[in-house]
Amino acid sequence: MRIVLLGEQATGKSSLLVALYGALVNHRAGDLRLVRTVDEVEFLSRGLQAFGRRESVQRTDVDSDARLVVDVARGDEIVSVEVPDRSGELLKHMLDSRVWEPDLHRQIGDAAGAMLFLRADLVVPGSDAFAEPLAAAGDEPADAPVEAVAWTPTLMPADARTVDLLQAVLDAHADRLPLAIILSAWDRVSPPAGAPAAWLAQQLPLLGQFLATHAERLPHAVFGVSAQGGDFALGLADGLVQEDPWDRAFAVRPDEARGTLSEPVLWLLDNAA
Repeated sequence: MRIVLLGEQATGKSSLLVALYGALVNHRAGDLRLVRTVDEVEFLSRGLQAFGRRESVQRTDVDSDARLVVDVARGDEIVSVEVPDRSGELLKHMLDSRVWEPDLHRQIGDAAGAMLFLRADLVVPGSDAFAEPLAAAGDEPADAPVEAVAWTPTLMPADARTVDLLQAVLDAHADRLPLAIILSAWDRVSPPAGAPAAWLAQQLPLLGQFLATHAERLPHAVFGVSAQGGDFALGLADGLVQEDPWDRAFAVRPDEARGTLSEPVLWLLDNAA
């Protein structure tokens, strides 16, 4: 089963792969048990070491083809799971240029399921959660003339940009494609949110309406995920400092119950075409 990851830079794709790998290796993946690792895991191992030092995962050019390829057991069934992680910069370029990156296009066409990543702590209704700020407050005097800024796709609001991506996915994938929506950095949502799907519908209404309209082609479930278990920059809560990375990480299921990082994968396995 191939699961394609969809998300721009710093939306949590690599962090989830690293933490999920750690959970599988250390028997913290709920109903999923690791049978064997099929592919090179150097990037994943380095990521776990970084998590152990309470540092975020850092990608390099060498990691451009990072992926998780494992055989996992669920009950008496053994399933091969491949989760390739393409750089978020490639997806950003694709959305800006309206030209598919060939390998990503192939992955989507072959996928049995997909994960769509959004940073929950950066999503602001009516703004662009992906774009760099045009200017910092105080950069110019209040009475300074304002220069017109040429419109680019980067200036699209977050939900419009995500809908644009999903429309391209529907064009590239002719069949039904189960979609697990990952709201990463869920531990930083303030005030603490309830059901992830209700949060998405309130914060990203255009995306919520699009998903509802295309539920037959894109059956979906929304998960709140914290691959780090907390914010390393601000310091972890006292009770988390001594925990291993795979124990700190968690996922909130659509029913608001807290589970392991295997929850989105289990849902995709249940709903794969």
